[in-house]
Amino acid sequence: MNNDYSDFSDENLHILVQVNPKDIDVFNKIIEAYDNLALVTALDPAQGKLLVRVTPDTKEDTLKLLNHLPFPVEFIGGGE
Repeated sequence: MNNDYSDFSDENLHILVQVNPKDIDVFNKIIEAYDNLALVTALDPAQGKLLVRVTPDTKEDTLKLLNHLPFPVEFIGGGE
């Protein structure tokens, strides 16, 4: 598997994050609870690397949510 995620980080509507792998399921369920806020794709589940796809209208709200989750979220790219 190619571990170069730079192709995604330049996209304005992609947010790359890393969480503890044990938190992926809860992360996904929290995002899903907010209908149509974002879509989550696990890029590397063993390392907890996730791609969060947003729209121009949902990016700000998604970033606020990600910054207030009950576990650490590391922004790898697109979290500006």
